[in-house]
Order: sequence, then C-alpha cells, then structure tokens
Amino acid sequence: MKPGKFFIAFVLFITLLIAAASQAAEKTQPFKFGTIPVLQSLPLFVASEKGFFKEQDLNVEIVTFNSAMEKDIAFTSGQIAGYFGDIMTPAVLAANGAKIKMVATNFNTTGEQRMFAILASPKAKQQDLAIVAGSGIATGSNTITEYLTVRLLALKKVPRESTRLVDIKSIPIRMQMLLSDQVSGALLPEPLATLAETKGAKALADDRGRGISATVLAFNTSFLDHNPAAVRSFLTAIEKASAYINEHPDEVRGIMNKACKVPEPLQKSFPIPRFPRLSVPDQVQVGDVYRWLKGKKIIKTTLSYKDLVADGFVR
Repeated sequence: MKPGKFFIAFVLFITLLIAAASQAAEKTQPFKFGTIPVLQSLPLFVASEKGFFKEQDLNVEIVTFNSAMEKDIAFTSGQIAGYFGDIMTPAVLAANGAKIKMVATNFNTTGEQRMFAILASPKAKQQDLAIVAGSGIATGSNTITEYLTVRLLALKKVPRESTRLVDIKSIPIRMQMLLSDQVSGALLPEPLATLAETKGAKALADDRGRGISATVLAFNTSFLDHNPAAVRSFLTAIEKASAYINEHPDEVRGIMNKACKVPEPLQKSFPIPRFPRLSVPDQVQVGDVYRWLKGKKIIKTTLSYKDLVADGFVR
C-alpha cells in the first residue's frame, strides 16, 4: 500500500475507533429516571427487571416517587435526568424555566381500556352524570385530573356552568369520600376506579378511546443534547418492554402488582394494560393541554410545540 493511502486508511481507522469509543461511553453513562407507581409506567419496571436496559449497554436506575410533586422537585433539582408523567407537568415546568422536553408518548387509552373514570357514589340517589356533576365531582384542581374531568363532561355534553368541582387532591381520600357518600361523584384512576366499582360505585363516563390521557417520557434538555444515543437506547428498551408485556401478560403480573401498587383484591384479576409502540407526543393533544393551562392562567408563558417536544428520538 502506498504511504498516502496507508495514512488515509490509518486516519479513518482511528476516527472510527474514537467514534465507537465515544458512543460506548455515552451509552454506559449511569443516569436516574423518575416515575410514580401507576399502571402506565409498567414498561419502565419491566425493562429494569428483565434486563432490557443492560441489553442496550445502559446503566439506568428507575426511581419511584410517592407523588408527582416529589418527582418534580427531584427533576428540577437535578437528581434525575428524566421522568414519566402526563403532558401537563412538563408544560408547567417548561413555562417556569425548567429545561425539559417530552420525547415520546408511551401510553394512551384505546377503545378497549380506560385509565380514568367519573364514578357516582354507591349511595347516590341519582346516577345521571349531569345531576351528579351539579352535586359535585371530586377531582384535583389545576391538575391533570381536573383537565380530564372537564374534557369528559364536555364530551358527554354536560354544561361547564352547571358543574361543581370539589378539590380533593389526595386520590385515596377522594375514593374514601366517594364510597362514604361525602361527594356525589369523583374522578378516579385505574385500578382504583375498578376497585370502587366492586364496592358499589357506578362509572358514568371514562376516557376509553378518547385519546386525552397520554403519558409521556421527558428528559432534561441538557441531557438530551449530550446523550442522544443513550436516550434512543433507553426508548428502545422501553419499546421492547412494552412488546414483552403485550406478549407475556401473565409473566409481568407480579411486577405490575408490586411496582404499580395494585390493590390486593384486584391482583389476580385486573387486566394487564396493552401498550402501543412509542410515538412522538401528539401535537393536537399537547396543544389542547397547553391552551387549557393558559386559559386557567396556570401558565402565562407563550410556548410552541417545539418548545415542549423534542423530535428525532423515537425510531
């Protein structure tokens, strides 16, 4: 080989080695990812338990928080690189200056499964949705549950002006008040909605097939900029976990019961959710949540879809 060609080949070889080493270093960088123990976060726990992160040469610690507030504090203080949650929280954080963007939607309700329902008290004399709404529906003000309550009532043609919302942010207390007839109705997430039904509550409306209950995966924008390959590998592991859940539902029941805190009476019978392929957060839904937040004056900052969503990570 001529000296010139040898030199070019040598430089190319060294360049490839450096690129490979850089990519490997990026993939193996340890990071923490936060979540709360809800059904929609099941793929995170399955990916961890089944070694799907390790298959991607990732060192990921899934950190579980007892509340969304704890999770948000951990994110804004830099304790975690990213987290699982609803669309609303990243929008609020971004409006308040946090460096965060959503990268993927991992779940949304289909026509066969629900995640939230408005239920009437077992002791309610009237179980008509409009009447129950006028008497009072327990939800959490300025949260995703209020957004869902308002949207579900609108879809059922219940006028907003004739609706009374009762602010009870604690979901367990909300359920207790519903079952004891202290409120006529309440919005509850699964599996508590199903548990309430076993105790006599009646579901009057739910998010089945509505496409309004997306959950997303979000990251610190600095982490996205410096670790794009690691984020894509993370999403690959989540995608594999989602497929595994769909193909082996009985095998993941134990993980779901423990990690997602399924109530004991439902641990053998509650249906395992089916998870879709990851997708880029829907622009229409992101926009609807953003406009609702703006209308409520929860956020005042003008944000575009591109300010909230980082494209190019879902394969």
